[in-house]
Amino acid sequence: MDRTERPGNYAEHASTYDRTRRASPSLAAVLTRRLGPGAGRRLLDVAGGTGNYTQVARAAGFEPVMVDVSPEMLARSVAKVGQGRQVVGDAMAMPFADSALDCAMLTQAVHLMKDWPRLLREVHRVIREGPFVLQAYTAENLEHVFVFDLFPGSTPDAGQHPSRTDVERSLREAGFGRVEAETYVYTDQFDANLHTLHTDARLIADPEHLRNTSWFHRMPPESQKEGLARLAEELSTGALEERVAASNAVAARTGHGTVFVATP
Repeated sequence: MDRTERPGNYAEHASTYDRTRRASPSLAAVLTRRLGPGAGRRLLDVAGGTGNYTQVARAAGFEPVMVDVSPEMLARSVAKVGQGRQVVGDAMAMPFADSALDCAMLTQAVHLMKDWPRLLREVHRVIREGPFVLQAYTAENLEHVFVFDLFPGSTPDAGQHPSRTDVERSLREAGFGRVEAETYVYTDQFDANLHTLHTDARLIADPEHLRNTSWFHRMPPESQKEGLARLAEELSTGALEERVAASNAVAARTGHGTVFVATP
């Protein structure tokens, strides 16, 4: 799924997204360090959604511009970053001239893009000196995720979560000359994405938190119902706490996510 394939989901998602999804200080610290000084530089936030991480970039001194296919999601960003920074458009063919912006970032969205290598080429086209800071959940980052075993048919396609090596190679093939990467872990629960939810048994078993993840949105109702029942049962027996502890141990080794830094 991507934001051009099922935009209706994001129209619905927009009304509830910010209830459980805010900028994570854990990730924000890595993003701002890797982006470098803002100093009025024009930054493109690709698939910026409701502007949670766009707001982080603006606070760091950047002049952000957001592009997202969902006008409903973008409308929620106005209160955070102001009017005139939102562009409704397809990230695969962005309405910007070559080298129109200084740098770019993308968070919480590359796994939603079917043709993500094409997206990397498009970002390379529209920025000048960079960097392009890309947050992703690689195949390695999925090792700690246990809910796929509890919700029938919920395991993502392999192409949605490429390996770290595949992402690095695709960035170079897109034209980026220098590529670096680092993993991170969520030490807070501000951005209650699927990986953050795995740090707390009560949160991962909470239907309202799960419904605010794109992973849950993709499942048919019968799979959602069965998985929620399994989570509730394991929470009551204490088995879920054991799963969470094991997940945290794995994530300490693999990271919850990976941040790539690429320069043209």
